[in-house]
Amino acid sequence: MTKIEIILGDITKIKTDAIVNAANKTLLGGGGVDGAIHRVAGPQLLEECKKLNGCKTGEAKITKGYNLSSKYIIHTVGPIYNKDNIDLLKNCYINCLKIAEENNCESIAFPAIATGAFGVPIEKSAEIVKEVISKFTSNSIKKIVFVLYNDYEFNVYKKEFKDYRY
Repeated sequence: MTKIEIILGDITKIKTDAIVNAANKTLLGGGGVDGAIHRVAGPQLLEECKKLNGCKTGEAKITKGYNLSSKYIIHTVGPIYNKDNIDLLKNCYINCLKIAEENNCESIAFPAIATGAFGVPIEKSAEIVKEVISKFTSNSIKKIVFVLYNDYEFNVYKKEFKDYRY
């Protein structure tokens, strides 16, 4: 059974086999969590990302973790929020989990994808994450960590998962 953890913190400091980067389509760095991951991982990450030819919304790609504590970074591009494209956000989480499994990761850490500049409400994010996780089964992933950036986001996720059986 996969263990779920919800923590308040900085995803660049989390020690899991993989962390997820809420990236933009170019994968060449940006603001928010994307910029933080690129800064900590170092210039080798940018060089590897240049070879990936970007990433489509809802899809995911993997790189080495470089200067991070994690072995891998799984980059995914969330949608700019509207009620008609919410399946793309689900796909982000599903595709990251699939890539983690394919690379024999036992643990993965997620930020709240697309809740910053892309405008997904944190409440909607938590609801979608719970839905995806409730349908997810894995033989390799033993721990999924959700790393929230501020108290409000943390409390929303804790409330959403309060009755979750894991």
